Amino acid sequence: MSHSPPTRSRRLTHRWLLVVPFLWQVALIPAANLDSAVAHIPVLMLWQMAGICLTTIVIGFVFLADRRAGVDQEEQAFIDATTPVSGGTP
Repeated sequence: MSHSPPTRSRRLTHRWLLVVPFLWQVALIPAANLDSAVAHIPVLMLWQMAGICLTTIVIGFVFLADRRAGVDQEEQAFIDATTPVSGGTP
């Protein structure tokens, strides 16, 4: 009994996590009290720094999930198929 590989849309669904940083910056900004400060640091600045950390974590997770899904092999196969073979005179 052979197993068919999962469909592309099914195995790359983790990429929807890349929407989270966008939602953090755009949709959730009304939740931040922009007129206050924490330890003399404006909340908006803390909000942006937290967004940078969140984005880094999300991108790192998507990168690792892509590797587990075999995207590296898929990309290498594409590069091999599209790279012209150099032959003949230089």
